[in-house]
Amino acid sequence: MNIIKTLIQYHKMIPHPEGGHYVEVFKNKNVSHIYFLLEEHEYSHWHRITKNETIHFYSGNPLIIFTSRDGDKFQKNEIGADNKFIFNIEKNTWFAMKSSGSYSLIGCTVAPAFEFKDLELAPKNWKPSTFNYDLDTSLKLSNT
Repeated sequence: MNIIKTLIQYHKMIPHPEGGHYVEVFKNKNVSHIYFLLEEHEYSHWHRITKNETIHFYSGNPLIIFTSRDGDKFQKNEIGADNKFIFNIEKNTWFAMKSSGSYSLIGCTVAPAFEFKDLELAPKNWKPSTFNYDLDTSLKLSNT
């Protein structure tokens, strides 16, 4: 069995509404933590939550995190390479994620604790107006 299937089965991960697989590993009223796995053919759809979130890199290939505070401009960030293993996302920031290889296993910590009512998924084809990447491939598109 390959590492991806092993991780999903061992941790009893289930599909996440934004894409990928997850399992909640800790939660109380103050904080929640999940393991989240994206395979090469998956990406985390643009979304935002009403609380601050910290992303922790665990294993696999580096993870690309696209963020947008205003829905217009965007930033590209990466964890899992160059001694960068943690990334903080401020509440109400739009973000999407994509593995740079076969998979990325990360942790997501939210405080106060995450509830699904805190999650807003962007409409199906929404992206920041200056976004010039294809999330299916992580390839940069023309500067349109």
